[in-house]
Amino acid sequence: MIQVAKHCYQLRGRLVHHYALFPPSPQDGGIVLIDGGFLSSTPHRWLPEFEKMGFGPEKVEAILVTHGHIDHTLNLAKWKQLTGARIFAPERDQLHLEGNFPYRGLPRICGGLEQAARSLFRYEIPEVDEWINPGDKFPFWGGLEVIGLPGHTVGHVGLYSESRKLLFAGDLFSSFQKRVKLPPPWFNDDSDRIPDSVAKAADLDLSGGVLINHGHPGTPADYRCELEKLAERVTKR
Repeated sequence: MIQVAKHCYQLRGRLVHHYALFPPSPQDGGIVLIDGGFLSSTPHRWLPEFEKMGFGPEKVEAILVTHGHIDHTLNLAKWKQLTGARIFAPERDQLHLEGNFPYRGLPRICGGLEQAARSLFRYEIPEVDEWINPGDKFPFWGGLEVIGLPGHTVGHVGLYSESRKLLFAGDLFSSFQKRVKLPPPWFNDDSDRIPDSVAKAADLDLSGGVLINHGHPGTPADYRCELEKLAERVTKR
């Protein structure tokens, strides 16, 4: 659990990370999660850490989902069961969350892996309280706007804090050992749309930085620089 911005913690797992957004104090509101974590990044791991900070399970009030792949949704039902948090997920990714997305071509590899993971880890379809779409805005953490960044999935979104000029970019790109990459084609619904999504994200005022779900421990400024370099690279293709 690494603090990466004021009142924002990266909950690091082995393969994928997610985020917890805190109010200034328990008296000022509840915790909002960005995505639900995977494998080792479970509610049972993080709730004791939240309690040490004065936030009981009932203080987890909402989970905002960037997209419907299982490495972001595996623990959603458990989070809801243990905390009562409301789940907000992209409407266009409903079939992903339900495990019914019709993969075609090379992305069938992703579909096969997800099917195996749902069986192996006993995936429970989460109850979504509200389906979200680009342009939607939430009051959480001083205000968050849903930014459509499709390609990785049809409904993939980022969450943008205008007050902090910070973007939670989901799986728009990854960065391990300072090697910045787009998601592999076999994991995408429509790889051709990703360059436009990268350019769209890079055009935002990101003076507060960027945070991603797959990457080395880094600061929002680190990831912002990597997005800028990636945007330059994809626009030259």
